[in-house]
Amino acid sequence: MRNTLNDAQRIEALWNRQKPDRVPLMLMAMGFSGLNVGYTIGDMYTDMQKRIDSKRWTSEQYGWYPSQTVSFSGTSFPAEEFGGQIKPPSSEFSQAPMVIRHAVEKEEDIYKLKIPDPLEKAGAIPKMLEGIAYAMKFDGLIIGPNCFGPMDTAGAVIGIERTCKWMMKKPELIHHAFRIFTDFKVNLAKLYADLFGTDRLIPQVGGPSHSNQIISPNHFEQFCFPYIKELHEKVREMGYKHFFFHCCGEQNANFPLWAKCEMGDPGIISVGHEIDLQRVAEYFPKDIAFGNLEPAIIQVGPPERIYEASKEIILKGKKILGGFIFSAGCELPPKAPPYHVWMMTKAINDFGWYDH
Repeated sequence: MRNTLNDAQRIEALWNRQKPDRVPLMLMAMGFSGLNVGYTIGDMYTDMQKRIDSKRWTSEQYGWYPSQTVSFSGTSFPAEEFGGQIKPPSSEFSQAPMVIRHAVEKEEDIYKLKIPDPLEKAGAIPKMLEGIAYAMKFDGLIIGPNCFGPMDTAGAVIGIERTCKWMMKKPELIHHAFRIFTDFKVNLAKLYADLFGTDRLIPQVGGPSHSNQIISPNHFEQFCFPYIKELHEKVREMGYKHFFFHCCGEQNANFPLWAKCEMGDPGIISVGHEIDLQRVAEYFPKDIAFGNLEPAIIQVGPPERIYEASKEIILKGKKILGGFIFSAGCELPPKAPPYHVWMMTKAINDFGWYDH
């Protein structure tokens, strides 16, 4: 019979750079959690109490560590804050809010951009603040504010295709926009720190739109890296202790630059299946690796494949000296079969224990 720690003690051990008794299991699973308890995916983006409660209850059911991601409009943030328009998920196949009108559609619109004042609580900000206040009543990590880099902000405000085109043809427009986006994220992090303190909040950094499936490593270095490095440093100076770095998609070529950015003491380095966990250990030896089961496997199965793939990742992750949290490589598919999801829990209980 093992003398086991609880989830909070396991995470606390990782923060202190110690090895827990077992690898923790933590998932990004907003849509799945909502459907699991009888809500809709749309509820996850319109009702913060339902969003947070459903994740708490689902974490209890499956044995996950109870984290909360309070980035209310996902990768469509901050479209509304800059004057655009989003549509919440409402159809059968919608999984998150989508931008239906960008604030920037013409070149001249770039120079009309103004830094939104977070104190005015425009767009999704009131909902996110409401969510943090409610999440503070319960145990678990609170992942926020959203400090994704400028490329993800550009996707919401300008549009990815237009941003990529102007990177090549009108680079001065992109630098002008990225300066504004970075200042906005710094102001947002300051608002969160002033209202809630920094002890329990973990800024979410990184983002999917910096992927080399979208931009080249050279463009990442030229356009994104300087603003990201500045953002991380300024946010860290506010007293935030740990960052949740979600390095979504194929970003192997960006890793040498990401490793030069402040990620906290330690940070959590979340990667998808495109990035090997050993690469995380190589570039972020003092940080906690997080991931990285391919979400598509969880959706389509079969269960035996999910179990074996989970086992392989867990055994690899246990060797990482900085610490490891088992998870899917990105958001859990909202309509994944529950038994498929439970196979991850079974695998962590079968193979996640450390030999001390």
